[in-house]
Amino acid sequence: FGLSADFVKNETTREGIQRGYDINLRNIAIGFRAGKRWTSSIGSHPFSTVGYRVELTEDIVGTPNETYKVQIDGNGGLTQFYWDHSYEIIDRLSLGVSLNYLFGKIETKEKISAENIAQEVIVYQNSYMNKFFMDFGIQYDFLFKKDYAVTLGGVFGTNHAINIKNDISVSQSTGTVFEEEVTRKGTFNMPMHAGFGLAVNYKNKLTVTADYLYNDWSQTSSKESNFTYKSNSQIHAGIEFIPGRFADLGYFGGVAYRLGYYYEQSYLEIRRKRVADNGFSAGLGFPMLQNKTTFNVSYNYGVNGTLENGLIKERYHSFMVSLTLHDWWFIKRKID
Repeated sequence: FGLSADFVKNETTREGIQRGYDINLRNIAIGFRAGKRWTSSIGSHPFSTVGYRVELTEDIVGTPNETYKVQIDGNGGLTQFYWDHSYEIIDRLSLGVSLNYLFGKIETKEKISAENIAQEVIVYQNSYMNKFFMDFGIQYDFLFKKDYAVTLGGVFGTNHAINIKNDISVSQSTGTVFEEEVTRKGTFNMPMHAGFGLAVNYKNKLTVTADYLYNDWSQTSSKESNFTYKSNSQIHAGIEFIPGRFADLGYFGGVAYRLGYYYEQSYLEIRRKRVADNGFSAGLGFPMLQNKTTFNVSYNYGVNGTLENGLIKERYHSFMVSLTLHDWWFIKRKID
């Protein structure tokens, strides 16, 4: 179970600096062994979030000096529910399948006003989205020399189209409704993805990991002329160090010390400019003395975007807390 708090500073060359924050559920999951070689996990986490306000002043076509104001608010997002399965087909080699259901709602409110218009015009759009899809994985563990354990893994998912239904209404601020329209047909193509990863563990003290993920957005297109979808790559790397046992080094000998780095290309090309999101993270894992439960805290700093070509540069700080609970289930009691 995890929570995150994000503090964001957005900067542009024309509008200056804007700040914001968001507190959200990061994930909730439960994993268990369903058989001798079969392991399962059930959980959910936010897939995407929407939260913005845009204010514009535009000229009225055909008039010399008259303008109108537009305020656009958006909020909502998508949630992913998953049920993962892993089966060890032979010793140290496992195949996996992830059953996923994506669902959510995005609300958009556009408010138009002008001096010569008595009432504001308001356009509401509610977009409902859902999709069931599957992802696949493979993992192999082996020992390298005496004290090194190595894990190799790979993931793959086909492209799929999210179902979209839009409810649109146009009204005045007095409540008078001009038009209501329901568009039941619509899809958005999510990309095929493939990736691989590596983890090396030394004496259960030092773990080094790295992974790479590629997303193929070539099947996704947009009617907008100011941006296009581009295939993108993601690179992540991390290290965890646990000094030693409680008996040797005291409580802090069992604490996990963690560092990470990531680089993610954007899947959007805006005004012929590709941007990237990159940053680092640091965290601690505090074990409970009574069992294997761990309390985790972490901090993340990143930079997303650029000021070039009139775009937005985002700097963000994220603070995360999570609790990993361990308990013994499905064990038959034995009485002498």
